[in-house]
Amino acid sequence: MADEERQISRDWEMILTGKHPDLVRQRRIFRHLPSDPRCKMCLAPQGGIGGPVMRALGFGRYPPNPQLCNSCFRESEKHPGGAEIEITALFADIRGSTGLAESMSPAEYSAAVNEYVRVASRAIREPNGLVDKLLGDGLMALFIPGFVGERGHAEVGIEAARAILRDVAVPVGVGVHSGDAWVGFVGGTDEVRDFTALGDAVNVASRLGSKAAAGEILISARAADAARLDTTGLQSRRLELRGRTEPLETWSERLERATA
Repeated sequence: MADEERQISRDWEMILTGKHPDLVRQRRIFRHLPSDPRCKMCLAPQGGIGGPVMRALGFGRYPPNPQLCNSCFRESEKHPGGAEIEITALFADIRGSTGLAESMSPAEYSAAVNEYVRVASRAIREPNGLVDKLLGDGLMALFIPGFVGERGHAEVGIEAARAILRDVAVPVGVGVHSGDAWVGFVGGTDEVRDFTALGDAVNVASRLGSKAAAGEILISARAADAARLDTTGLQSRRLELRGRTEPLETWSERLERATA
């Protein structure tokens, strides 16, 4: 790897872990300006009084990914790339979606799914998680150390999973896993470039979410350890996951939806 590439990788690692001095300075200033929602990377306000001011300064929402701002994407164009770091990934999936769709009209089912996505997205974004992608009835989220701040990414990811199960109206199962992933901007042109994570950590979270029953969170042992989770009362489960040679140790937590 060339010296310039190594430096870019080191810079991205510092950005993604919240240690880059320029980003630390920006976040320290922007967090005091009103108001949410904000760019998940630099905390530039995109709403309230501060939103119009920041848009005029070039920090408005980047249309292909409104969770980040135009300024952060412009910087990525100058220094595209990313770094391998430990993150927490979450995958939430509607259980029994075929039967649910049969019991509703297409319009009713569409409205139910849209409400599920809205509520789940809020649970993810409030602690500065990123909604990475929608996959049919599933939703993938990323919790990146430098974005969630002082709280640990695994702790925040597990709390977001709990909030999803408490607040959504449809039956949902959730998987949470912590592990190493390559995080950064992918794509060769402005039209396709996006900010995402690649690697086994994301794949495992997806597999766990697919196996979780309605009202269940499957938390990998690595995520539980990273979050220093109190596992008292949780059920230990050893799961065979497609594509993995070794079983995965997990903890099962069940929650009931909050009553209105």
